[in-house]
Amino acid sequence: MIRFEGVSYSYPDGHKVLDEIDLQIEEGTFTAITGDNGSGKSTLVRHMSGLLTPSKGTVSVCGMNTLDPSNLRKVRQLVGMVFQDPHSQAVGATVEEDVAFGPENLALEREEIRDRVFSSVLDVGMGGFEERLLMNLSGGQLQKTAIAGILAMRSEYLVFDEITSMLDHDSRSMMLDLVKKLNHMGKTVVYVTHHLEEVLAADRAIVMEGGSVAIDGSPANVFRELYSSGHSIPPLMELAIRLKDTGILENNVLPATVDELMEDLCRSM
Repeated sequence: MIRFEGVSYSYPDGHKVLDEIDLQIEEGTFTAITGDNGSGKSTLVRHMSGLLTPSKGTVSVCGMNTLDPSNLRKVRQLVGMVFQDPHSQAVGATVEEDVAFGPENLALEREEIRDRVFSSVLDVGMGGFEERLLMNLSGGQLQKTAIAGILAMRSEYLVFDEITSMLDHDSRSMMLDLVKKLNHMGKTVVYVTHHLEEVLAADRAIVMEGGSVAIDGSPANVFRELYSSGHSIPPLMELAIRLKDTGILENNVLPATVDELMEDLCRSM
């Protein structure tokens, strides 16, 4: 479990970015975090791996306080992060070199490193790309390579910070499918996005506002609360909520696609 207790964070100039966050991420769950720019999303998740530590309060990962420097190595093995720009994480010339970098730093045996690289690239759909130069990969392939790198570290908590923001629609869809697959494999997923339709893939949605948790619940309930408070939500979600309110749509889970909405309507007739 990742636990935030009374966590606040301020920059050296005194600007507060997080304000009294109480939050816990249960093992095996898929949590989506959204909110406007500057709401504190990225600052929040950087605390999960100890890249940032609280100005006030505590963050613990599997009982290890991130304020204790002796815990950080283990915390960063348990919590793997993939960032918006995959180039910022690239450390090798080829896919194999890049994925192997983390396990090599753990001083593992060469055979163990090879096994981890092989299984990780397969898990992300990059089998056969081991010798491919990173400079020749697409944005989506670079993101997959970064994900393979944290899988090779045997990270149990996977934190994705706006990883689809630089991808086209098709690549975004494929990346989200991969994230869902990893969650189904048992990995705990924390997924930061400003694409509201992607929130529907999660079990739980958190909306950040002004450094605080404004809304926390199931995606359906979060979208309903956003809609009722006058916030803009994807048209498909708005239509589904209106259909539910009129009794036409009976499914409690909001549809993620037009096809799903049509299927729900057929079942409700």
